[in-house]
This record gives sequence, C-alpha cells and structure tokens, in this order.
Amino acid sequence: MPKVYVTNKGPHDYSDAEAFGEIVFCTSGSIDKFDLSQMYRELDLAMADSEPGDFVLLTSLTSLCSVACALFASKHGELHVLIHRGDCYVERSLYFNV
Repeated sequence: MPKVYVTNKGPHDYSDAEAFGEIVFCTSGSIDKFDLSQMYRELDLAMADSEPGDFVLLTSLTSLCSVACALFASKHGELHVLIHRGDCYVERSLYFNV
C-alpha cells in the first residue's frame, strides 16, 4: 500500500487522503519558514522509507512543500502529489529524466 506523506500535521482533516494510502506525518506544529536545512533534515528522516509510488500531500508552508517535493523527486526521479480541490484530493504526477 502506498504512503501519503503529509508535510505538516495541522488542524485539517486529512482522512480523505487515506483513499490514496497510509498517512505519514512528516512534521508537526510551528515551523520556521526560513530554516530550510531543518526542514530537509526532518523530511529526510520522515521519508527514509518512501518508495516511488508514494505521495506528497501539499499542505502547510510553501517552503516546506518545496523541500519535500525536491527531496522526493531527487530520491525517486518522479513525484506524485495530492492537491486539495474543492471537497476532495486530486493526484498529479511528474516524471523526471534523471
């Protein structure tokens, strides 16, 4: 079963994303939007067991999402994101020539 990496555990209801896989929270609480190195360390640890078919759920800080997507794409050569649209999540994928 794929995993859904939620960039930050916030007050939102992420249960609809469970249709795509097991929810894994990468960070929680307040994050310094300028500390990209700390974001990278936390995300790298949280995504250590990620696989190419897993998802990154876009939520929280833009900088956090950017680091998560860069890390995932660098690690797997592809990126699968979940974006909230209206009342559901939609999947979008990119494949890179690495």
